[in-house]
Amino acid sequence: MDPRLERVLFVHAHPDDETLSTGAAIATVAAGGGTSIVATFTLGERGESRPDSRAEVEEVGVGEVRRRELEQALRALGARGRRIHGWDDSGMSWLATGRATAAPDAPETAMSRADLDDLADALGAVIEEVDPTAIVTYDADGGYGHPDHVAAHRASVIAARRYDLPLYVRTDRPADVAFELAPVRDRVAEALAAHRSQLVLIDDEVEHVGGQRRPLDAVEHYRLIETRPERRTRWSLRVAGFLAGVVVGVVGTFSHQQVPFGIVLSLLAAVGLIAGVRAASGSRQLTIATVVGLVGVVALVAIDPLGRGAWGTERALIPANLAGWLWTLVPAAASFVALAWPDAEAMRRIRMAGRAQPDRSSTEGEQP
Repeated sequence: MDPRLERVLFVHAHPDDETLSTGAAIATVAAGGGTSIVATFTLGERGESRPDSRAEVEEVGVGEVRRRELEQALRALGARGRRIHGWDDSGMSWLATGRATAAPDAPETAMSRADLDDLADALGAVIEEVDPTAIVTYDADGGYGHPDHVAAHRASVIAARRYDLPLYVRTDRPADVAFELAPVRDRVAEALAAHRSQLVLIDDEVEHVGGQRRPLDAVEHYRLIETRPERRTRWSLRVAGFLAGVVVGVVGTFSHQQVPFGIVLSLLAAVGLIAGVRAASGSRQLTIATVVGLVGVVALVAIDPLGRGAWGTERALIPANLAGWLWTLVPAAASFVALAWPDAEAMRRIRMAGRAQPDRSSTEGEQP
């Protein structure tokens, strides 16, 4: 990972995780000329607060206080932030083994109770917006077992596989990439100080709101668990989609006048290709490339810009009859529907709205 060339998406569950877990990496990438983007799933709404912050918490709430602290910390680290909406902090309780688990009263909207595909869909929307070259998140057990951290890890794995992105996870042992704290210590210290409702930095130790202490890591180690093919792969797929569209467009143009089998098979091939690419890839860019190839051939022949008919004759390849109109309009209509179809983030919001509908109807008529 070369910080000068990277656009790295750091995926976290709560404010302060970004600095405690990956602060040196975020600051190093930003300081080296790369771009650090931090995506946060919740605002840590169920977290405790230090005594000197309780007045502010009572005034605006824990979530708002931590949102403000996150913004300040990201400025100190030189990072940009993205908030993923839809889920709440699960809270936390400690097991006898010393591992963390969700609070017994975690709400239905808690991140630990979310569908992993929904989390990955929401993260995918951020990926499509910022187009990262790599993703960084917690390891498989979330560092110390926190269920929100574990959910963020699993969602990141799904999203990395969907988008063919390399995924790095934080580890305690030397692995594939390391970031030293010393060159960016001032930035990290300033970011930690921003999270004043949750912790305080005492020399080289962080004291958390619960009184636990842990030393700052002199080096952050990261292990690569999901590799990415060469970046030209996406463009290769788009070129392949375009060529597939051209082939179907040419074959269908020559065969659609054979009624009934020619027009039926041509339309099935065209609609199937467009819908299949959209459904299988979920990518509008790949679908657009396919549509341009297929519909472009049909449109070019139908328009007949040279005014000479087929191969310089007076015979039109797409005559103005029923089969000609069907071959001209149906692929175009299928293209419009495929491109207008909701993407993963929109579908997630639709599903979540459907799940919330019974709750809203049960409270209808109550005052907000």
